[in-house]
Amino acid sequence: MQRLKTIEVLLRNRVNLFYFLAFIPLVLISYFHIFNAIIPTFGFLLLFMKREDLPFHIKATPTERALGLILIFASFFLYYLLAPFKLSSRYLYAAPNYIAYIFSLCLTFFGVSSLKKVFTPLFLMVATSSSPFISRWLQQYLSPYVVPFFVNITVGILKFLGISVTTGSQDVIILQTWNGPLPLQIIWNCVGVDSMLIFSIILVVMLFEDTSDIKTKLLWSFIGVLGTFLVNVFRVTLIFITDYYYGAEAGANLHFSVGYILFIAWLAFFMFTFSKRQVILRRMQQIWLVFTPKRAH
Repeated sequence: MQRLKTIEVLLRNRVNLFYFLAFIPLVLISYFHIFNAIIPTFGFLLLFMKREDLPFHIKATPTERALGLILIFASFFLYYLLAPFKLSSRYLYAAPNYIAYIFSLCLTFFGVSSLKKVFTPLFLMVATSSSPFISRWLQQYLSPYVVPFFVNITVGILKFLGISVTTGSQDVIILQTWNGPLPLQIIWNCVGVDSMLIFSIILVVMLFEDTSDIKTKLLWSFIGVLGTFLVNVFRVTLIFITDYYYGAEAGANLHFSVGYILFIAWLAFFMFTFSKRQVILRRMQQIWLVFTPKRAH
């Protein structure tokens, strides 16, 4: 009973109630398909980081509140609006619904004036949700060059690791396993263009709100994009190593989840490192001074 009273007191606060209502759909999305919650979760985290910028002192007018409530209920039926377009479940159940929901929630709590404050989280979710469309557009122009390049890198790493492998064509790798040749195709989606686009969009949003100088932003942009590319190379190589030693079925099972796990881990590591970059730089300078011999005067 005491816990229920504590929760009731917390929810009476407009700030806590707003973020509580913003968080609840993430639980539902994660329940149905946890990986569909990636984009909405980063949108929520960015919204939470902007906690001090939101106009919690302003209340929506009755008209704005009524419109917001109508849109909140309508956001849960967005699936039926998008279903005829035969989009993937990521679009049907996750990001568009959550974007409409957060938009409506801000309208209900703070009115139209608050929408400028939440532009960045909404832009992040809209832009990352559109990345597969951009990827398909790029595929027709870049696939003949990117896929063979990715195949050559993967084959080189596998040979370095002592795995017997040959190439059947520009996009086919043949593993010479103990059970015979195992041909595996690398297609456009395998090279991680979607994750590269999503990371780039998140990076742009992060750097847009950061106060660092342009050189620092360019350096960390290079580190971030290069790291994402290397993570994709590691992902494909790991899947092929699993195929080679444990069979195609084990590799297929790994293929289903490893990309999401590695991308989330890398993104979390990058964001943490970027946020602690000043501390890391000072530590590196201290280590450099320790191991650098002092010059005699």
